[in-house]
Amino acid sequence: MNFIILDLEWNGAYSKRYKRFVNEIIEFGAVKVDGSFKRLGTFEALIKPQIGKKISGKVKDLTSITNEDLDGGLQFLQAMSKFRRWAGDCVIMTWGTSDILTLIENCRYFYGSRRVPFLMRYADLQAYCEKMLGCAAGCDQVGLGTAADALNIDASGFEHHRAVDDSMLELMCFEKLYDASALLPFIQNACTRKFYDRIEFKTAFIKDLSHPLINRKDLSFNCDVCGRPARRMSEWKLQNNSFKAEFFCVRCRHKFYGRVRFKLKYDGVAVKKAILQVNDEDAKRIKADNL
Repeated sequence: MNFIILDLEWNGAYSKRYKRFVNEIIEFGAVKVDGSFKRLGTFEALIKPQIGKKISGKVKDLTSITNEDLDGGLQFLQAMSKFRRWAGDCVIMTWGTSDILTLIENCRYFYGSRRVPFLMRYADLQAYCEKMLGCAAGCDQVGLGTAADALNIDASGFEHHRAVDDSMLELMCFEKLYDASALLPFIQNACTRKFYDRIEFKTAFIKDLSHPLINRKDLSFNCDVCGRPARRMSEWKLQNNSFKAEFFCVRCRHKFYGRVRFKLKYDGVAVKKAILQVNDEDAKRIKADNL
């Protein structure tokens, strides 16, 4: 199968129609390869803004794209039609879902539909690379530069925050980590309503322990010394989107903090638990409470 690594640059523009800011795409960049990583071509197009007439100073500094550059750009619908013809039958990949969500947002604005015309199969390349690099579930997302460093890829020759250069660097990471069988579960059928519902679902932290989707068993902790169930000694406190409480093991007299975080996702609740050690002052107080 053919793969296209797509990268986009965009500008925050205020929409009078929506009465809010919209991430308006100002540049397309992509590279196409076959299953043997033979390069089949690149795609590059600047997009003339239609929602916001000028790009922000921050975006200009980040991308080096100027308003004068965009004056000669394509209209968004023209760029989409041109890209669709160039792409053909392929798996579209982006580094994380921000680019694809921005593309959906622009399609909704200009087409009146969230469906992306050329998107038939899709894979989150960032998620795949994180998996292949052995990143634990729940860890912070790995940026493109970090992934390149981990794979000993020299990124100095690439112009960061320019669409084609970023897509080429993403391709190099992908090629280093490519495994056909490992990639297969990451390829999604993008022709269904479920795909759009899932990718547009806004994850949120649950901040109320009475939430019906919380499993009460997830609020229990075993001692990290002896493995026996520990007793909770304090009320749960919400700190930085996580709940934290004091725990005490009656058997081995060990004291610790239990921390748990609940994140609501499309498929349900993701739970992340951790045990934190207490300082000497807290340990004395917890011990005194149990004498």
